[in-house]
Amino acid sequence: MPDLVSAILIAVAAESLVTPVRIGRPDAPTTLTVWAQQDYSHLAARPAIADTFTAIFEDWARTRPDVQLRLSVMPALELHKAKLQLAAQAGRLPDIASIDSFWMPLFLAGGYLQPLNDDWPEEDRRDFLPFTISTLSDASGRVFGLWHETDCRVLFYRRDLVPTPPRTWDELIDVASRVARERHIAGYLYNAGRWEATVFDHLAMFWGQGGELVDGEGRPIFGEPPHRERMLRLFEFLRETVRSGASPTSVLASNDYQQLTAAATAGDVAMFLGGNWQLNDLRAGLRAEDFANWEIAPIPQANGATPSTGTGGWVWVVFTRDRERRRAAVEFIRDVERRDHAARISMATGHLPARRSVYRDYPFFSRDRWYQRFGEMLRYGRARPLVAVYPAISQALQIAIGDVISGAQAPDAAVDRAFDAARAEHARLTAANLPRARRPSAVARAPAIGVAILALFVLWRVARENRQLAVWLMPAVALVATLLLYPMLELVRIAADGRTIAALLLDPQFRAMLAVTLVFVAASVTMQLGLGLGFAWLIDAARRRRAAGTLAARVAIVSAWVMPGVLAGVIWKILLIENRSGIVNYYLSLAGFGPAPLLSSPLLALISVVVANVWRGCAFSMILLYAGLQRVPRELHEAADLEGVSAWQRLRWLLIPQIAPVILLNLVLITIASFNTFDLIIPLTGGGPARRTEVISLFMYRLGFYDLEAGRSAAVAVVMLAVNLMLAWIAGRLIARGAAEPQHA
Repeated sequence: MPDLVSAILIAVAAESLVTPVRIGRPDAPTTLTVWAQQDYSHLAARPAIADTFTAIFEDWARTRPDVQLRLSVMPALELHKAKLQLAAQAGRLPDIASIDSFWMPLFLAGGYLQPLNDDWPEEDRRDFLPFTISTLSDASGRVFGLWHETDCRVLFYRRDLVPTPPRTWDELIDVASRVARERHIAGYLYNAGRWEATVFDHLAMFWGQGGELVDGEGRPIFGEPPHRERMLRLFEFLRETVRSGASPTSVLASNDYQQLTAAATAGDVAMFLGGNWQLNDLRAGLRAEDFANWEIAPIPQANGATPSTGTGGWVWVVFTRDRERRRAAVEFIRDVERRDHAARISMATGHLPARRSVYRDYPFFSRDRWYQRFGEMLRYGRARPLVAVYPAISQALQIAIGDVISGAQAPDAAVDRAFDAARAEHARLTAANLPRARRPSAVARAPAIGVAILALFVLWRVARENRQLAVWLMPAVALVATLLLYPMLELVRIAADGRTIAALLLDPQFRAMLAVTLVFVAASVTMQLGLGLGFAWLIDAARRRRAAGTLAARVAIVSAWVMPGVLAGVIWKILLIENRSGIVNYYLSLAGFGPAPLLSSPLLALISVVVANVWRGCAFSMILLYAGLQRVPRELHEAADLEGVSAWQRLRWLLIPQIAPVILLNLVLITIASFNTFDLIIPLTGGGPARRTEVISLFMYRLGFYDLEAGRSAAVAVVMLAVNLMLAWIAGRLIARGAAEPQHA
């Protein structure tokens, strides 16, 4: 019976034109590989989106019986990005991929992307919004991607507090500061935390003045006249929003659009700079009569004359160099994004279409005032420049904006420092002469060959003594070699190939990360060890006296430790948000205090990160030390009771000497855990304000997944690997010594 069911399922799958991994007939002679977003495919979590794509893919498969698509989707965007990076290095890119427009420079500079002009008529291209073509084109007019859906930045404002939206920066500051004084709420909120939106949200204000980040050759010019004056004017405006009281200092802790939405739904802000997608969040979070008070307007500009908005979105690209396969690939993405399909998809997703005709010809969009407003703004939209140095520019400007708003640097010094950092990175990229697509070299194979030789050598040595044991160990050795040794050696190869380790150690940014990491680790380890020992001591004493509730106390403490780091960071973010939606500041406001700058003050932000890490990590110390206390002989406790020693004397002279090896082991293990912590920090502060809470592990993560610099990220990882291996060796020695102690008793 099971065989029959399996046969039926296989037959059904073979006849189906759309399966989780295949689109088209299974016997089609031409096979194309596609890597896509899960939420932009028939595997989307929302049924409306999944059904729409299923119908579109089925229609395409019926018209192209000679082509089948092998589909791979990534639910996490960072995994999608990392997979594409590794595939590019290994020469195994798919034929088609959906990528963030932010990633385009990496693949364009590497020579991986193929132009679409030959198979994409100019008449159809003209239907797309201007920025979607100009951004993806080179100087010769070759178009390297097809934009699917987009977004834009706008000013959200409450009409009951701001009847007429401000058009200029001066008007915005006047209105926002007045509302803040009279209503005791934030007049104007925006992103100024440690993340990309801090820069991109404000580029429209820079572009509106005629400013440019780079020239036609991709060289940074925002620090040269006349662009320097325009960037300086933007920095001075951002500083003035806080100085005037129009904006609170909490903007320095804003590293998530949801924080802006939360402030709006809580009634704590009159205006904020956000994205079109937040409209649905407001609609869902507010009562109908409150939502009716919210309206959108173009982003205020320096003089109010030149409108501009930042646009983002995802792009279909083609990597295959084969002419026939490229033609089939372009036909597929053009079919998915044709007018009627684009309209159906955007109706399901709620995103903004990239085609002008969709706004004009489809009633769902032409009769909706919100879509019409967004469509008007998109006409003067601009996307990030497609240059390899942009991530470095963004990182430098993020830090500069944070320093200016917090008062750590004057605007002119911050602009110059950011420009120097961007120029240095551009020079490094130019000197590196980014490699074009190539086959893996012998050096690239060295880690795999080395690991294979080492594994065979180990098995050979064991087989000389016991052949049967070698057979039994073979799977374990294969797993260790594949999952542990090979990644470590490959990491060293990538770092050494770029010759970046020496340069990294001389990098002042890296030294700054080391300083922050040292403070974070030292404070976390000290407090985790102290609190863990205190909890273990109290619970052990309560257990020996048969007090009730010791089990409940242990469960309560351990519950924080078993929680994922990202979730712990989100919880603490909710606690510490600097408006009334933050639990701590809500109660402070009831008491007549606050809001306290728990995340926007550099010192308090670092303290908050340490406290959150200690809250999560002290349970591990408690578990380990409590287990050590169970090994203390009862006779010693009885002797201490007879002597009448105090609790402090018992701890100092009896317990600590008995569990000293456990304390040392715990010290090493929590040092390793704290040194590698970044998952808790990302949602809590994102490393901000500026870089005041950016530890080395987060620095490595940003280099690899945000800046797309595999070589520098690998170099940081090698340094971390060396530190971790040293600490692991110490832990192993302590464990071995502890295991040997009973033998000498």
